[in-house]
Amino acid sequence: MQSFIRSSHGHRSRLLLAQSKHYSAALLQIGLICLLAWGAHAIAAMIHSPIPGSVIGLFVVLLALALKIIPEKALQLGAAWFIGDLLLFFIPPMISVLKYENLLEHYGLNILFTLVVGSASVLLSTGIVVDRVFRFERKLNLKRQMARQKARGHIKL
Repeated sequence: MQSFIRSSHGHRSRLLLAQSKHYSAALLQIGLICLLAWGAHAIAAMIHSPIPGSVIGLFVVLLALALKIIPEKALQLGAAWFIGDLLLFFIPPMISVLKYENLLEHYGLNILFTLVVGSASVLLSTGIVVDRVFRFERKLNLKRQMARQKARGHIKL
């Protein structure tokens, strides 16, 4: 019975340690993403750029990921948290909707049309790109499997 209690306690402490490492890594990544966003906004303000700092920051992250300067895992947990809690970032726009009620009364349908068309075009283009990338990766994996099987001598052409 005591061995069961000890093993159960050991399992629980290992689980808590793994969870704390996970949360620590996520907090560190969130902090680094926020630091990068702050830095990009500061650079945009310093050079009087017409491009917003958030776009500059996204470009820097994209470039760093593409050049393998930053591995994908270095941002994965923090990015997942931001996406998971994205609703919190939409509360300020809802407050501004309440604040500018007169503007919405006059131009509400035009704004709504623009938002719907813009969102639909983004969704459609994202879907098309994801579909093309998925097909490309599937073909690439198939070619790799065929090359491995050919190298092993399983396929005779």
